[in-house]
Amino acid sequence: MAIPLVLHAAALSQALPLLAALTRRGRPLPTPARWILAWCALGLATDLLSLVVAFEQGENEWVQYLALPLGSAFVLWGLSGWQATELFRLAYRFAIPALVVATMVALLVPHREPLFDDVVAPFHALVLLTAALHTLLHRTLLSARTITREPWLWIGLGLSLYFAGSVAIRPFAQALLGSNPEWVRQAWLARAWTTILAFGLITTGILCPLFRRASGGPS
Repeated sequence: MAIPLVLHAAALSQALPLLAALTRRGRPLPTPARWILAWCALGLATDLLSLVVAFEQGENEWVQYLALPLGSAFVLWGLSGWQATELFRLAYRFAIPALVVATMVALLVPHREPLFDDVVAPFHALVLLTAALHTLLHRTLLSARTITREPWLWIGLGLSLYFAGSVAIRPFAQALLGSNPEWVRQAWLARAWTTILAFGLITTGILCPLFRRASGGPS
């Protein structure tokens, strides 16, 4: 069965923020946004390596074992830079080793085979969804000016949408795979579309501010 084009487009959409960064023409990119770009680059590299390993060896799940904790660390470290208080900044950064250790323990102890896909990956997505939503809410409440020009707004929205889909898709697919496979297929297609939208929002954040502020008139 041919793979729908939208699934290919969803995978390639990870490159959009990276391409957008090349168009900034010397404008400095906020440090937190650079960590999000590193996460996007890691996603592309992971997908490519997974394809190569699957073609050469067949078994490629170990690639995700390495990439998932690293990607989560990139996102949490990036979001920590947008925290308004030192307490929250440290909390985000201390969450990284805790999440890595929890992942290692889950993978090293005896477990049923689909534990990574059914438990570990959704747990990472839930942690990152919570972090992205908290960043959005906290920064919005503290902002005294228009926030539509702020990179954290668009990147936070994109991350929230992406990880919300990551949390929901696996349980939904597992619950309905036996009884309604067509619903599962449509869910994965919807997931692909939301992924494209998510990286579109992140790209908008990389490009912010989209427009220069209007300069004052002659005195």
